[in-house]
Order: sequence, then C-alpha cells, then structure tokens
Amino acid sequence: MRIFLVLLLLPCWLSGQVNLSQGLIAHYPFNGNANDVSGNNINGVVTNASLTTDKMGAANSAYYFNGSTAYILLPFSNLYNFAPQDSFSISVWILPDLGNSWPAQAIVVKAPPHPDFTLSTWNYGTYLLSYKAMNGYAYNHILNGTTTFVNNPCWYNMIVTYKNGAWKQYINGNLESSDLSQTRFILQDGTSRIAFGKKGESFGDWYKGKMDEVRIYNRVLNQQEVNALSDKINLTLSSTNFAVCKGDSTQLNASGASSYFWSPASGLSGTTIANPKASPAQTTTYTITGTNAIGCPSKDSLTITVNSLPTISKSTDVTICHNTTTQIWATGGLNYKWTPSITLSDPNISNPIASPSNTTQYVVLVTDINNCKNTDSVQVAVRIPNNFTITPPTNICSLDSVRLNANGGDLYSWTPTSSLNNATLKNPLASPSVNTTYSVAITDTLCNNTTTLTTDITVLPLPRVIANKSNDVDCSFGQAALLATGATTYRWAANSTLSNTNSNNPIASPTATTTYYVVGTDINNCNSNDSITVELKNSGTGNYNMPSAFTPNNDGLNDCYKINLWGVTSEVEFSIYNRWGERIFYSKQPYACWDGTYKNVPQNPGVYVYMVKAKNNCENEIFRKGTLLLIR
Repeated sequence: MRIFLVLLLLPCWLSGQVNLSQGLIAHYPFNGNANDVSGNNINGVVTNASLTTDKMGAANSAYYFNGSTAYILLPFSNLYNFAPQDSFSISVWILPDLGNSWPAQAIVVKAPPHPDFTLSTWNYGTYLLSYKAMNGYAYNHILNGTTTFVNNPCWYNMIVTYKNGAWKQYINGNLESSDLSQTRFILQDGTSRIAFGKKGESFGDWYKGKMDEVRIYNRVLNQQEVNALSDKINLTLSSTNFAVCKGDSTQLNASGASSYFWSPASGLSGTTIANPKASPAQTTTYTITGTNAIGCPSKDSLTITVNSLPTISKSTDVTICHNTTTQIWATGGLNYKWTPSITLSDPNISNPIASPSNTTQYVVLVTDINNCKNTDSVQVAVRIPNNFTITPPTNICSLDSVRLNANGGDLYSWTPTSSLNNATLKNPLASPSVNTTYSVAITDTLCNNTTTLTTDITVLPLPRVIANKSNDVDCSFGQAALLATGATTYRWAANSTLSNTNSNNPIASPTATTTYYVVGTDINNCNSNDSITVELKNSGTGNYNMPSAFTPNNDGLNDCYKINLWGVTSEVEFSIYNRWGERIFYSKQPYACWDGTYKNVPQNPGVYVYMVKAKNNCENEIFRKGTLLLIR
C-alpha cells in the first residue's frame, strides 16, 4: 500500500494537473487481498502469492511472488482490452529478489495462453529483463531501462505509457526510455487476460519478489502524475520560466522527502535544506536528491538560466551653456527610465531632451526582453554665466611653490609667466621669489564669455635658525648643552644621544664626535635648518674627585650624590655603604645618583663610604674610594 504525498503547485513545465482518479480502470492497493478498488470490480484471483509487508513496513499490504508458481490473474475485461490506437498507462511498485534463474520476469502482462513462449504473443505489459525494466508488446520488446534493480529496502516504481504506437517508460519518476515512432501496435484479441507475476494466461517468465500498488489507466499519465505516483521529489521555483538575471536570486522549493541534498553547491544558500535560495553566476543545472523516512532516495533536476544584464551604450558626458538644452540617449534594452526626471522632456524614452539649470548626473535604468535591468549615467555640465574663479590670495614660504587654480573657461593665459611652469594651464605651478600679483585671462569659448581675474601670492621669509653648543666633551665633561634659536618650534634629527629631540636646548651625550641637525619652524609654518658638531676630545684630564657631602632636602641644590666631571664614562660600578658595611646603593649607569634613601627610607645624617670603578674616553681604569657626609 502506498501513501500519497500532498504536492506543491508546480510550474508550467510540468504540464497538466494531478488527477489520479481520471481514467483509472483498475487499482490494486493489496490491502489484505487482490480486489480492484477503482469501482470496476476487476478483482484478481491469487494463486500461491502471499501477503507481506509493503515499502513502509505495513503488514499484509503487499504480495510476495515465489518465482515459480505464484501469480494473480484478472478476469477478462474489455476495459483493458485496448485497441491498437487506444491509450493506456500501467504503474506498479516492486522489490525483486535476486538470483532468479530465468532472465525475463513478467510484472503486469496481458497475454493469451500458449505453451510456446515465441508463439504466445503477449498484447502488452511491463517486464524485468536481467533486472532492468522492459516494456512493449510481443516478445520483441520496445523499451529497455537503464536502472539495475537490486534487492534492498528501497522499492522501485515502474510506469509505462502507450498511445497509438508511442511508448514511454519511467523508473522512479524519471523517463528512462521512449519510442514515439512505432509502426507496430498492440493487439486486441478479445480473450487474453492480465496477470501479475507471470505472462498473462501463459506459463513462464515468473516474477520473484514483492509487488504493490498496481494501477491501470485508459489514458497517458502526464509527468506531474508520474511524479505523484512514484513519490518523485517535486520542485518549484519562485519564477515560472527558470531564468534569473545575472546577480539576482530565486527561491528553490522541494517536497516529498525527509531529507534533501542539492548539488552543485555553488550559488546555493544551503545544500541540505528543502528550500535554498539560488544565486548562480552562470546557467546551472541543480540536482536534488531526496531521501524518504526509510532511507530510499529519489532524484530530480532543474536548470536555471542566467541571463546577462543589458549592455548599455550611451551618449558621452557633455557641457552646455546656461538656459540651453541637449539630447542624451542610451541603447541596449526595451524600456528606459531616466532620473532625475524633472528637467527631461520624457524620462521613459531612450533619448530625452535635457534642460538642466545646474550640472546634473542623469541615471538611466535599462530593462531588456528578459526583464533584466542595468544602469548607467550621463553627466550634463552647465556653464553658469560669470562663474569664473581664481585661487584666493595666499602666503607661501620662501623657496616654496603653490598650485594656482582658475575655473569657468576653456582657455587660460597667466601673467607674469617667469615664475610659472606653464602659463596656459588652468592650474599652473607658481614659484615666486618675491610677493607677486598673478593675473589670468579666462575665455569660455562654448558660451563666448571672457574675464580677467587676479590673486596675490605673498612670499614669507624663512626663519634664521642657529644651532650652538655649550662645550665639546672630553675627559672631564661627558655632556654638552645644545641650543637652537631663531624659530618657534624645533625638531632635531633622531639621535639616541640626545635627551629630547623636540627641545630647543637638549643635552647631548655623544660617545664619538657627532653632528646634530635641527629644523626650526616659525609662526608662519616656514622652516629652515642648521647643525652643530660636538667633538669628543682626549683632553681635560681631571682628578676624578667625588663630592665630600650633599644635602638631600629637595631644595634643588646638591640633592643627589653622583659622579661628576669624569668625562664620557662607561663600565661604571658605583656603590655606597653605611657604617655597618651594608651596601645601600648600587648602579652601573654613568649618570646615576643616590638620593639619600634605602628601600625608600631616608637615611640618617652621617658618614657613608663610596666606591667607584669606571673607565672613560681617556683612561681604561679609574678607581676611587672615600667617605661622604650626608647632611639634613
């Protein structure tokens, strides 16, 4: 027994409607017997076939045929005794067993009794031949399927249709074979009966396996009805012509299965849902595999055609005079819509007349025969009367340049020319050495307007930046104070021996003769530069004495005890000990000093011992040891 699925409304390519009662002359759902439920009472007589489970596992809802003695024979009926020019369709579900010794197996066959197979010309029917579908008439069959039937949990639906010599064969809803030009026709003998599981009233071609849901129609089923009978996955699109414009998307919808898989994945919002959104970049055939509740698959496919967007040709951008018009145009489609529309003669034609009062960008939306849309634009620039402009007066620093700019015309002539790179440009580069007034004659050849405009360029002097030093460094002085004057702000070239590169008086601590460079900027943002060299000399050797006392009282005078006047010192070890021999200060930094504390605790006034080991640019080894007095 089969359960029919509720179908979605299908697009126009699946012609016709689903009406599974129209033309139904016999229907055998095998619900515990072989009776015909169509209303025509063509009830079958069961011989050796046994009731079994159907494809959904329901008991006593299908028949099993043993391949040797089991069959179901129908009584003769003129309802299925079709004439050669008549139409009919047969639908049947089967699950064959493997290992049948005879290659041909009769499924639903109308044939007269005869012991000789070759002489028992069967009128029409559906067969298996080497486990592939076979349909037609006589033992010279017409249609051969491509699907190999195997014994698995998934049943197979076989449908054959006939009309006036034209045959079609469907397996699981897919058309596998057809012959539309036959000159031989089925026979009408008035006596032959239909049998399920063997060749009519003849012996042989026994079927082995399960069978369910046999239907016989006196008409040709359409594809939509074939889909319904075969549980084929039903597909719809949001559009009816299976075409989209490049860059657009459409909604796919599938029904009739428990799970889904779409391929290819490109352009799909998902591959395992029933209703992905498709945005293919090019014409693509999508295949959907649907699986029912017991894991049996069914496939279908559709092709989405991707139409290119209209290729637009258009008029070039144009400049017009105030209070005049121009015609703009575009081609490449069937329909046109221009915006803004207020200054156009007709915004819905390909070539409207434009009369803008100001420069306007007109955008056109072009629609082609496939209802695909594309846009482009045309700019109409409007020359406003007396709309001539020139660079306003400005200041520059001496030796600098400035870009002049004039607008409103086609021809430009600047004076004086000596400090310009090109006096006929609308935007020449000016490099005056003194304050200069520039004039430009502007001609608008389009609208026949001319004018002369002027602008002043003031040349500001550069600041006089001078760099000085307090001293060179030697065996006594390890640092030098630099001083820059003549500007407002200063920037020294990056150098790790300077205390501050943005100060006008940084401290320099060079370890070799060094030239320091500074740039000074004044209030007009003009700048100039200078440099000063601090030499490293091997003169001024001192006694390398240490102070005898210091007063760390934060008055800014003698608050810290340190090495002083030892030149450019290096590899310093500077220690201070209290009266009990405990080291309370230690550093290897040349300019480190003791502030009179130990572990952040101010030390008592009194005598302390210092010890210094170092070397400088004049001597490789200096050692001093002595006492100092801490006074508070």
